[in-house]
Amino acid sequence: MKRLFFILCLFGFTIIAAQTPAGQSPQQKKKTRVDLIHADEYKVDKLDRPEVQVLVGSVVFLHDSMYMYCDSALIYELTNSFEAFENVRMEQGDTLFIYGDYLYYDGMSQLAELRNNVKMINRNTTLTTDSLIYDRLFNFGYYFEGGMLTDEQNILNSDWGEYSPATKIVVFNHEVVLENPQFTLYSDNLKYSKETKIATILGPSNIVSDQNHIYSERGIYDTTNDVGELMDRSILTNQGRKLTGDSLYYSRKGGYGEAFENVVMTDSINKNMLKGNYCFYNELTDYAYATDRAVAIDYSQQADSLYMHGDTLKMITYYPKTDSVHREVRAYHKVRIYRTDIQGVCDSLLYSSKDSCLYMFTDPIIWNGPQ
Repeated sequence: MKRLFFILCLFGFTIIAAQTPAGQSPQQKKKTRVDLIHADEYKVDKLDRPEVQVLVGSVVFLHDSMYMYCDSALIYELTNSFEAFENVRMEQGDTLFIYGDYLYYDGMSQLAELRNNVKMINRNTTLTTDSLIYDRLFNFGYYFEGGMLTDEQNILNSDWGEYSPATKIVVFNHEVVLENPQFTLYSDNLKYSKETKIATILGPSNIVSDQNHIYSERGIYDTTNDVGELMDRSILTNQGRKLTGDSLYYSRKGGYGEAFENVVMTDSINKNMLKGNYCFYNELTDYAYATDRAVAIDYSQQADSLYMHGDTLKMITYYPKTDSVHREVRAYHKVRIYRTDIQGVCDSLLYSSKDSCLYMFTDPIIWNGPQ
């Protein structure tokens, strides 16, 4: 035992430290030594592999604040690196834990390459994969053969991903799936903050739930409050109704969406359309209104479509999900109507799908024939 202790005390190799003074780049970090804390056995073959030292049994390394454990290890002193096998574990304080079956640690670059049954735990977040590269200099890890990240609220899967324990930001690419109790988000490019639980959409994405479907190519979705702020002609679809705008705000808990600029809302069931630069839609009550160049189009009559314009247009549904369901369109101020066989103007108007009648109020004028 004394001889073994003497050999182990002589052993040591130098790698770059992980601690950096403020304002100093990782390349400027001072060099420190990886210390061997414990091993049950030490072996070396001076003839066949003189550059390799073999450690067996309860192996423990320490590099700055990072402890590394394994059942056995091969040390390559010339390249300042080692391989660790079975029950591999890396621990940094009480915040970061990494597990795996195999570890290759490069002492010069401070890159840790872990394989098979890899698990990274950072407080309430767990990342599982079969291939993980962890950069100690930048406190940054990424996987490239599929991985799953879980926190208190969501489960995220993707083919490739990168995770920063310091910023708590994860970037996912290829076949991304975010599973939430209320919805599932599918994307190819997604950024996620495990601190705020906000998903940033970076490419074509679909958010699917029992109530509706959302398509967007850019925006953010707050998975805690179930609120989305979406850009680039995002689309909200609900039971045959489709709301599209240059930008879209959606509250799942409130059951409503707001669309801004070049808005089009279509109802393929009742065969009508609402346009404007602002539109509000409540999917719980099937209520909608539009302002700013608002136009309502009813194309339920196959012969011709009826156009209605006003400062404000409202669509109200009565007795939804019953046999008595019907809808009213209400137009307010500077109202104009047009169909090939009839035209008219008034201050306000009511159109009911129940009797297909128009009710015009305040100075109504109606005419027939070419304009």
